[in-house]
Amino acid sequence: MKLLEHIPLFKQLEIINRLHFFKEFTLNERQILLESFGMLYLVSQQQFLFKQFDNDKRLYIVLSGALLVFKHNHLLELGTIQPGEFIGEGAFIGNRERSTSARAKSDTIVLAITPEALTRLPNVIREKIKDRIIEGMSERIAKLSHYLEASS
Repeated sequence: MKLLEHIPLFKQLEIINRLHFFKEFTLNERQILLESFGMLYLVSQQQFLFKQFDNDKRLYIVLSGALLVFKHNHLLELGTIQPGEFIGEGAFIGNRERSTSARAKSDTIVLAITPEALTRLPNVIREKIKDRIIEGMSERIAKLSHYLEASS
């Protein structure tokens, strides 16, 4: 994973402006998030973003590319994380080790937010991030419920 340091702010804004995750954020809020609290990383194809049991607590929002999520034994694929979706919320919120592994299906750019950065964000931005995490987790639960109902 490579830290991307020299992407102009307007280019970063251009990317996140297209994503559903940021739809409720004002332009100013997006700019504050990118300039002060988030870091962009490039995860090359087939490279791991993180592995099961890692102690990394960051939340990752996929900006481009895609991540494959699976259990450590590589046999149980759990899904794909697409642009505008996030991963790592369990470790981020619960302050625990990673329960899955994530690997780039293609070259992927992610925005990383640490739990410490979340506490320093202005309240309005912090609440919007929390709302999006809750909404995303709710969508995952609904998909899982549908899957379980269909397979029984």
